[in-house]
Amino acid sequence: MSSGLPYLQKLRKSDLTEFAETSKLSDYAGLKKAELEVALDEHLRANSTTYGRDPSLSEYYKRLASSSRSPTKRIAEKVSDLVKSDDDALVPVKKSRRKTTTAPVEETTDTDSPATALIKSPAKELARRSSMLTSQIPMPPSPAVVTDAIEQQTRRIRTSVSHAYDRTHIHQYADSTRDYLSSPLTVTILAILLEAWGLRGQILPNKILTEVPALPYLTTHPTPVKVPDLFLLLDSKFWAPFSLWFLVSLIAPAVISYFINLPLKAHPSHTYSTRRATLEANSQLQFDPFVFSLAKGLLAYLVYAQHFTLGGLYTHHSITTVNESILGGYTNILISSGLGAAVSLYEAVLKK
Repeated sequence: MSSGLPYLQKLRKSDLTEFAETSKLSDYAGLKKAELEVALDEHLRANSTTYGRDPSLSEYYKRLASSSRSPTKRIAEKVSDLVKSDDDALVPVKKSRRKTTTAPVEETTDTDSPATALIKSPAKELARRSSMLTSQIPMPPSPAVVTDAIEQQTRRIRTSVSHAYDRTHIHQYADSTRDYLSSPLTVTILAILLEAWGLRGQILPNKILTEVPALPYLTTHPTPVKVPDLFLLLDSKFWAPFSLWFLVSLIAPAVISYFINLPLKAHPSHTYSTRRATLEANSQLQFDPFVFSLAKGLLAYLVYAQHFTLGGLYTHHSITTVNESILGGYTNILISSGLGAAVSLYEAVLKK
């Protein structure tokens, strides 16, 4: 900042306007006082050769010229002026030599103070700016801050995952699945479905309905679309093996377990029990799963292993077809029946 700007800041706006008109400053009418001061200072410094001899602007250029000189030259000029004034004062005085020797010392000490201040001021300014720069530079955080940030982020992720897991209701579906599978009835149904799947592939095979053409970058050959041949439902080759398997694996064991029901006799209905509780107990004891599994295994051994035709109702060909269709044959049926009986017995023991 030049020494001319402080001089302009001390003037009124009317004086600044006169300076602007004198120096032919353009577009100064809409400027504020502070903006006019800066614009006028830049304009006058840029055109010092043109308006430097104008009397109305002589004070400004005088201050500007004084600011253009270096601090060292100004200090030297002040020191030389002081020395000259001291020499002039010492010439007529000859007696007081001792005083004249001490006076320059005091004057030099006085003159040294502005120089020392000017020399020290850049150092202070440099220190102040370095401290400002240091405060603006981002410093690395401490390990404790980093640890806290990691813990907060981990806690936030754990919470979001927990909320997402709760919204899916997976635990409820898992509990329901465990409830359904933890039952002798489920074991029996799974064994029957496995037998039915093997039998279906033999007595109701698939046939090609159409073909999906080869897709680029996926398959190189057409993909056949197969569906069960439903026209076999009109043939006895389907109904004879199916009715034999359905009778041996489901109907006959269910009838036997309905009439031979040991849990029903072990839990008789009491007169003081409510009607609703009696109905619920009876509905749960309609079929004995233990007797059902035993009856199914015994019938499977008699029909498939000994070829018992049930009084000539089924042929040996139908019995062989069912036995060969089921995975593992009648041995698999015996194993599944034994597992069902063991699970039923285990459940009965746990309920005691």
